[in-house]
Amino acid sequence: MPILAEIYVAARTRNVEDADTDDLPVLVVRRASNIVFTKPLFGGSSMVGRGQSGVWRFDVRDQNLDSADLSIELHASGDDAWSPEHVISWGISGRLGDERVIPLGADLDLASPLTAGKDGIWISTDGREGVPVFFLTRVGRGQNATRARRIVVVSATDPFPFMFTSVGPNFDFKARGSNGPVTLQGGGAGRLFLSYTLPSSPQGDLALSSAGFYVADLAAPFSRLDCEGGAFTLTIESADLWRPDYFAVFGVETTNGGPRVMIPFVAASGPELKQMSSDSLGGFHTAVLPTAKVLFQLSDSIDVDDLGGLVLAAARGVPHPEDVGLRSGAATPAVKAKSRRR
Repeated sequence: MPILAEIYVAARTRNVEDADTDDLPVLVVRRASNIVFTKPLFGGSSMVGRGQSGVWRFDVRDQNLDSADLSIELHASGDDAWSPEHVISWGISGRLGDERVIPLGADLDLASPLTAGKDGIWISTDGREGVPVFFLTRVGRGQNATRARRIVVVSATDPFPFMFTSVGPNFDFKARGSNGPVTLQGGGAGRLFLSYTLPSSPQGDLALSSAGFYVADLAAPFSRLDCEGGAFTLTIESADLWRPDYFAVFGVETTNGGPRVMIPFVAASGPELKQMSSDSLGGFHTAVLPTAKVLFQLSDSIDVDDLGGLVLAAARGVPHPEDVGLRSGAATPAVKAKSRRR
């Protein structure tokens, strides 16, 4: 198994009363009963605010941590309960520009817009408020022929904590976010199979130092094999300057809840992304996204229901360069006072 360079966690908080928290959870990574990595989620309460999203990058290059049989947990750090709607996690191994994306866990639709506010998943050290530990469901990546029925899109806009900055000139600090719209398209040889405009939502979306987490149904399922000979692209229709620090696209095989697999289509950090604007003086109107690379598996070209697969070979991970503009932090709003959920 390859050595991991990074672990990512992305989540969207429910848009219901008291779903946000001032007590950010703690990431715990286990292999069997052994804790192999742990660190609190960072960035301030805005990343787990009501209806908001966060994406967390953890550098694990010094942990000598291979990707085999890892379990992802989120532990409550206090009694101010948090209620997530979606949570996913993935790992990165390999050299910048030749990275491999390794799905680790995913739980979608922990609550829906029709779920009563008091229901769903609540995480808290207070047993009356929720559960102390949330165990993320393990997922594989499926086969190359496994078709996605929904997509998950995760974005982070510069300056975002602990992310690598994107390629572009240095403009005014406040001029790196946008109201959009931004459209994600995907196509294979001879056909366009995806055209999705990131919606305006209660999240920070494409605003300065904000993250977005979107889940969308697909009119026609598609797989990594269907992408051969094509690519995913981003197009911005605003003269605003948008500078992404991270952008990821995953597919899932379920139309509700689950999933069992999380199919990597795109997982790009700052150095692989471009500063964007419909104004050619500000950035690129359209940009091609790098296709996510994955570990080789047996029968990748066979469309079967066996979603596990066998890893035959993978290069051991190589740390990211230290000089690509890693962002150590970003300004976050002051912590607000909030009543406890009862």
